[in-house]
Amino acid sequence: MIVHLVSLSLLLSLPIPIAARLQMAFLQDSPALFRQLLTTEGTIPVSLPEPLSLADQLSPDQTYLEFERIFSIFKTTEFTTDPELSTLPGSPGMILRARWSFRNKRTGVQYPLRQLYFFIVPVVPPPSPAGAGPVLDFKIVEIRAEKL
Repeated sequence: MIVHLVSLSLLLSLPIPIAARLQMAFLQDSPALFRQLLTTEGTIPVSLPEPLSLADQLSPDQTYLEFERIFSIFKTTEFTTDPELSTLPGSPGMILRARWSFRNKRTGVQYPLRQLYFFIVPVVPPPSPAGAGPVLDFKIVEIRAEKL
């Protein structure tokens, strides 16, 4: 038990690659980059306030299409992730918090979301043909946001 807590503490103190990749996807308004971060199994609960107005259980493909729509209407002006991850007792995943500001491309109206949460779970990627690659990766299994 103590070994697991030490391992988890060490893991939580390291920067995780998904945070940088997530930031790049949002700053580039790229649904293709974002799609790579989504789980490929099951549904993804997505809850985003006005003006995005989305609350549903979506397949990974539907989530991609929704963010393709969002990124076509809104331009990201700021996206930062919190370096500290939160855990849920008894859950294998972690919560990655972010702040996201975006502007409507047509009207110029700016919207801030100060609390954007991504529930991420560790996955073991399939081995690459060269045998190299990450031993552990993370995928997004839930997305929630609160309006300021």
